[in-house]
Amino acid sequence: MKTLTKEMQAAISPAMALELLKEGNKRFVNNLKVNRNLLQQANETSDGQHPFAVILSCIDSRTSVELIFDQGLGDVFSVRIAGNIINEDILGSMEFGCKVAGSKIIVVLGHTKCGAIKGACDHVEMGNLTALLSSV
Repeated sequence: MKTLTKEMQAAISPAMALELLKEGNKRFVNNLKVNRNLLQQANETSDGQHPFAVILSCIDSRTSVELIFDQGLGDVFSVRIAGNIINEDILGSMEFGCKVAGSKIIVVLGHTKCGAIKGACDHVEMGNLTALLSSV
């Protein structure tokens, strides 16, 4: 897979971005990930990045968007926070991804058995987690 350039990113429509993610997820489900040279991608993105998507997901260790959608370095902006909550900081990051960096789509990735959602439903209270869960 080629590392995304600004020109390649510009040619991607929102519908194409969604299709790229669906195709990547099909590869993941079928255990057919694309062979990537991550060191080469790191070098090719050292002067700039051109991700085609912004994906909001949970910090859950089972929800790595690069793996679930079979994407490489520089392909997606990954925003991870317990319970997929949204606040002004996250919205600002997503705005940057789309308005400044040129991403074409925002995806919110939920998952089953989310501890943050369960904690919010169970009224769990502990330190800084309480404020986070009040947003869920």
